[in-house]
Amino acid sequence: MRDDIRDAISFLSKEDMTMFNKSELARRYGCDPRTIDRYLKIQSGELVPKKSTRIYQSKLDDYKSIIINKVDTYGCTAMAAYKFIKKKGYTGKYSIVADFVKHHKEQETKKATIRFETNPGLQAQVDWKEDMILVNRNGEIFKINIFLMVLGYSRYKFIMLTSDRSQETLFNCMVSAFQFFGGVPKEILFDNMKTVVDHSKSSFSKTVFNQRFEYFAKDIGFEPIACRAYRPQTKGYVKI
Repeated sequence: MRDDIRDAISFLSKEDMTMFNKSELARRYGCDPRTIDRYLKIQSGELVPKKSTRIYQSKLDDYKSIIINKVDTYGCTAMAAYKFIKKKGYTGKYSIVADFVKHHKEQETKKATIRFETNPGLQAQVDWKEDMILVNRNGEIFKINIFLMVLGYSRYKFIMLTSDRSQETLFNCMVSAFQFFGGVPKEILFDNMKTVVDHSKSSFSKTVFNQRFEYFAKDIGFEPIACRAYRPQTKGYVKI
């Protein structure tokens, strides 16, 4: 249905519809008078527009399951998935693949989002705000990181500026946070950061924590929990 004709006719009253010159409208909009007549009947309720029964197929349809498997299981980018299915016979554009991957990730994120509301002392979470650039009045550039631990129940925050994100720095920041809070939560959530996780969880394997980090967690007395793929929102407390 042409929007310009529909919009013009939508302003007409029933009285106007019977008086309007259909041939003149047809000339004005470059269409057949019968088209104007049909639009007028639809506007008045005399005619119900037919719904299209055409089934649209995409060149991507036969490859969607392959792309999802590559993205979810192996963490492939849209470009990597595109190059892979191209070898399998895909003849469409990269932009179609990129849009599909973006939409898939957004849908998976929505399905995976669970906000944790915890009891006092049960849970905290750790995050880094990485590689932030600060410039002083003399034009000197400083690259810093912000360590952040948030308690799940009270949303009480501990923040520390660091010059790196090494494992030793992580341990020092966490110990300082425990001293600040006056205790250690039972569980702590982490992103799949390299100083914590050696192998993130996939469809075929469990999370493998770094051995030195595991020793640290046991010595301190908390259970580490790795945030799964597509689940940054499960760590809903961290905000600056």
